[in-house]
Amino acid sequence: MSGVLKGRTRGFLIRLAGLFRKGRQERELAEEFESHFRMHVEENLRRAMSASEAQREARLKFGGIDSAKERMREGSTIMTLETTWQDLRYAIRGMRGNPGFAVTAILSMALGIGASVAIFTLADNLLLRPLPYGEPGQLTMVWEVNPHHKGSNGTNRNVVSPANYLDWKAQNTVFESIAVFGDGRAAFADGARVEELEEQYMSADLLPMLGVRPWRGRLFTAAEDLPNAPDVVLISYRLWQSWFGGDDGVVGRKVQLRSRPATIIGVMPPGFYFRNRNTDLWETEGLDPARDYRKTAGRFLMSVARLKHGVTRDQAQTQMTAIARRLETDYPRFDTNWTVNVESLRESLVSEVKTSMLVLLGAVGLLLAVACANVANLLLARYTSRRREMAVRVAIGAGRGRVVRQLITESVTLGLAGGVLGVLLARWAVMGLLALAPVDLSRNISVAVDYRIVLFAVAVSVLTGVIFGLAPSFVAVRADLTRGLREDSRGSVGGSGHLRAGLVAAEVALCVMLLAGAGLLFRSLIGLQSVDPGLNPSRVLTFSVLIPGERYREPVQRTQFFSRALEQIENLPGVELASAVSFLPFNGMSAGTDLAIAGRPPAKPGEELVATIRTVMPGYFRTMEIPLKRGRVFTAADNTLDSPYRFVVNQEFARKYMAGEEPVGQQISVAMDSKNPLGEIIGVVGNVKEGALDQEPAPTVYYIHAHLIYTGMVFVVRAKNDPLSLADPVRRVIHGIDPAQPVAQIRTMDSIVRETFARQRFSALLLGGFSLVSLLLAAVGIYGVLAYSVTERTREIGVRVALGAEPGRILGLVLGSGMRTVLAGAVAGMGGALALTGLLKSLLFGVKAHDAATFAAAPVVLIAVALLAAYLPARRAARLAPVDALRTD
Repeated sequence: MSGVLKGRTRGFLIRLAGLFRKGRQERELAEEFESHFRMHVEENLRRAMSASEAQREARLKFGGIDSAKERMREGSTIMTLETTWQDLRYAIRGMRGNPGFAVTAILSMALGIGASVAIFTLADNLLLRPLPYGEPGQLTMVWEVNPHHKGSNGTNRNVVSPANYLDWKAQNTVFESIAVFGDGRAAFADGARVEELEEQYMSADLLPMLGVRPWRGRLFTAAEDLPNAPDVVLISYRLWQSWFGGDDGVVGRKVQLRSRPATIIGVMPPGFYFRNRNTDLWETEGLDPARDYRKTAGRFLMSVARLKHGVTRDQAQTQMTAIARRLETDYPRFDTNWTVNVESLRESLVSEVKTSMLVLLGAVGLLLAVACANVANLLLARYTSRRREMAVRVAIGAGRGRVVRQLITESVTLGLAGGVLGVLLARWAVMGLLALAPVDLSRNISVAVDYRIVLFAVAVSVLTGVIFGLAPSFVAVRADLTRGLREDSRGSVGGSGHLRAGLVAAEVALCVMLLAGAGLLFRSLIGLQSVDPGLNPSRVLTFSVLIPGERYREPVQRTQFFSRALEQIENLPGVELASAVSFLPFNGMSAGTDLAIAGRPPAKPGEELVATIRTVMPGYFRTMEIPLKRGRVFTAADNTLDSPYRFVVNQEFARKYMAGEEPVGQQISVAMDSKNPLGEIIGVVGNVKEGALDQEPAPTVYYIHAHLIYTGMVFVVRAKNDPLSLADPVRRVIHGIDPAQPVAQIRTMDSIVRETFARQRFSALLLGGFSLVSLLLAAVGIYGVLAYSVTERTREIGVRVALGAEPGRILGLVLGSGMRTVLAGAVAGMGGALALTGLLKSLLFGVKAHDAATFAAAPVVLIAVALLAAYLPARRAARLAPVDALRTD
């Protein structure tokens, strides 16, 4: 067996080598053939044949000179490779000889393949590629859930109580390990340099759970994750390079974190992140197992766990639900109605954009199909013009398989050329997509192009080349190619005219589906932009200031800092109004807690009144133009430590908790501090949307800053003109008060509100772009089919004109034949759109998935473009001179 294999391998290598010494081989073949031929002739002469008979007999014995040579070549070269190389060179020469066709086909494929590769790159990174952690499929997020308290953006994800987390950790048997973490910002200083950076605080076992190893130094120890432990910090590779120049001596370096001394114990690996790619600092959470957090704290952490091997997520969910029931029984005041949601880590990262990505994958697939149909049409038209060439090939001995292989080679060459250009376009497209993408997508996931993307591009290029090459190949197999030697330009070969019309109809159908989907998303986007957010975001600059508790220990120091800063900012040129708030609306963060209304019996466990809580500086409602509905708002006199507790509530609070009553003057107590005295409601303001424009406003209670002191506040400054022009002046004001105090997150309120519908905008813009490209390709396809139809029917049109047909009739004849195809495709596209647009339901706002106006507009737009594309060849047909037409060969 091994000897046979060696022999076959040796024969293959010999034949392969023949490809690289073809010239010498041909000469040797000719000499060898001539030698054998002479030997046969001489043998025939010895048999007393005449010279002519001897040569004739030798030729008959060889079976023809060319066929004899061909048989001998097969023994020394790999014919398939050789003929494929010939086909490839011929295809390239053909493209050079017809650059208009080549450019149109390659650009069509480049647009389809480029868009496909770009969207696949995002989808691969979001949905397919393993997360950069050890055994990422075992990682889960563990959320608390309460049907009466929706989490971020209306989801079933709520942050976790430290007390419940400690009980989960002690009681579960399904997790190998479980940890908590939170996101925040901290002032980081090294010498005179100070900046506010994004950080994560976490329990010490989180990083080992992820399977991460430090680039330099070490990770946290359990002793460092206890209350009052020395402050230690891990820094990102990015920060190590930008601040410390990659100095290996950074481990052990003393820095300032929130104006407190801290020691750098390690550098994280390049590119490491966990849920937030902008994080530069990591420190320990330092939970105290002996503390009763149910009495002193609410829910503010996030939890991640690693499943034990052999344990499924459903099994973990079952056990964690049982633990939540036990906690509900043990702590009814704190845990009634609270349960647990165990969710895969990947799903938690991509759930809000997953639907958008799947819709875009489907849309880009439709666009690629349109591009393939368009190029197939171009190849069919080109094949029709080359039918005599193909007939000659068959006449001189080429088989149909050989002709088909030539056509497939040409189409794959076009596909690969389009693929190369498409990959270049995709590289820029990915950067554009990330710029357009919602912040959650670009912040939570790292997007990279690797060999898998390149392999996908190559596979798509070859596959599409084969697919659109099948159309002319199908015609070539069915047609009587030898008729091409006898036919003039009338008619089509093998029904290629019907096939071209069918491809155009398919293009139109796919285009209508894309237009309908894009129309629905754009109408939804317009609807979101017209929603009243409850405030006026125009000309408002926002920036955050987080003062360190170490330097501002006393409450009066903290209130004085923000009051002084606002006073100076309001006096800046170009400033209309200024104030500050603990959490901006639409910014993804907020606080919430229970409350009690004086004169009412205490709420039963699980039936507590809950509200969103914000603390504001005087002037906040005027600055944000939140309308006052009843009573009054806070003044400077309210913002003192010894003033009576007073509150402002929103309309939703009054509607939900005080329906039919006068809220102003009533007393409430809000559980936000260790002491929560009753305070008077002094005013009711308008509702402000919370989290997103498509969500209902939540009951909200506003504190004055002096009674709920936050060290971190977001300044809001209403400018007379461009708000960003105030960025440097406000930064100078803050530094003038405290030179070591950084200013961070400088943005306009307009941009923050726009980000709330970024997901819908992202989908609408991309689907709209795909539909426009498909519309252009469909127009090219319609024009191409009618232009070739006019060329094929030139003599018929000439006869009609000679018999008295008016130009208008000829125009109508051509337009009619084209529009019949378009209308058939539009009807099919409407059916497909009706079937598929239901998938967009979760992305829509204020418009139904089967909106009649949108479904009427999509085919109208397509038909209008089709009429324009069809008019050009129709007009040329109407202007044909009969004499010139009848002379056409």
